[in-house]
Amino acid sequence: RGARVSAPLDRWNPLTPLAASLALVVVAFAGPQPWSPAIVMAVAIAVAMANGIGARVVALAALVALPTFVLLVLLDAAFPDAAAPHARWVPSAAAAMDALAISLRLGAAIASLGVIVAGVPPRRLTRALAARGLPAWAAYLVIASLEAVPDARRRADDVLDAQRCRGVAVGPGTGIRGRLRALPALAGPLIVGLVTESEERALALDARGFDPHARRTALAPIADPAAERWVRRAIWLGLAAVLVWRLVELARSLTIAS
Repeated sequence: RGARVSAPLDRWNPLTPLAASLALVVVAFAGPQPWSPAIVMAVAIAVAMANGIGARVVALAALVALPTFVLLVLLDAAFPDAAAPHARWVPSAAAAMDALAISLRLGAAIASLGVIVAGVPPRRLTRALAARGLPAWAAYLVIASLEAVPDARRRADDVLDAQRCRGVAVGPGTGIRGRLRALPALAGPLIVGLVTESEERALALDARGFDPHARRTALAPIADPAAERWVRRAIWLGLAAVLVWRLVELARSLTIAS
């Protein structure tokens, strides 16, 4: 496994892309529909492609948006409204547009957050958050959560290679029955390994005198230039403006309806 290649996101303090990502998620839901989520998704995918993680972000967004769209369309077709002009098992155009709007919002949110998950190293993000006052227990919880899936996948690959060396027929070509028969040989060592690793981490924290309420100091602090702090302030101000606009529009629509 080679070293991680430097990306444009690495030039920024992790808090700046995190703030931008959260702002894009809010804009995707609170901004004018359907243009806001479409623009947010385009921006997120463009940033991901510029950082070499475009395929991963697109896959994450598609895994959420496409099943959501299909499920909502099927639900409308299977259980149409009593006053619906279309027959059963025939989705209406209005329902398809509503399903598209909902799935587009979810896809835009996942794409925006996927840039942070796939593009910002977890340890670098937690160091930046700890420098801003994040408690040690919260920092450990964040980094453990972000690294749980990659660690489990890496350990699963190791178990799979070990079982293949022992002659266990797994992988392509074994069929569904073969994979089901090999499942206990893979799941057992994987679960035991994950539990053992959790115990090792707990012992390591205890040996280092880990205090969940102590303030951490970084050996190599992450730079946070004044320009980036102003960028984050501008992001929060813009986000506040979008929320205020949305509340005003909601109040106006309620007034008209009453």
